[in-house]
Amino acid sequence: MSLTDSLKKIAAGAVEKGKDLAEQGKQVMDKTVEKGKGLAEQGKLSLENQKQEQAIKEAQQQIGAYVSENNLLAEDEFVLGQMSVIAAAQELIEKNQVRIAELKAAPEKAVPEKEEECCCEKEAECCCEDDVHVCTERFCPKCSAQVRTDAVFCQACGAKL
Repeated sequence: MSLTDSLKKIAAGAVEKGKDLAEQGKQVMDKTVEKGKGLAEQGKLSLENQKQEQAIKEAQQQIGAYVSENNLLAEDEFVLGQMSVIAAAQELIEKNQVRIAELKAAPEKAVPEKEEECCCEKEAECCCEDDVHVCTERFCPKCSAQVRTDAVFCQACGAKL
């Protein structure tokens, strides 16, 4: 057998092997595509199930509201228990709403103005430094924290004074 014949035989084997590998690759690709389609369908069906479960919950809530509003099943022990929970929650909501209204109606806390005179009774006890009255009360207009009279920024919230 000549070298040319041997090379032809090797080349033919390599071509055959390449065809086998290509076929195996195609089979793997086909399986992967099918798997992907299956996963996509699973996701779609799961999403549809979630939508249906939400529709069930909404219908149950509407049924419950109807039963509650029309005082149906009033003799049922479970319903009576749930009605008392609802009544207690409604009472608390009403109290909270009254308190919220009170808080909204309350005037805002007035921020005292800067005093020009030293608040100390005796000059010897004055806490003033270099003619700056650090003992005079002053409050931040943003957070109402007490600040030094010579402060440019609030130490509590950092607002410019």
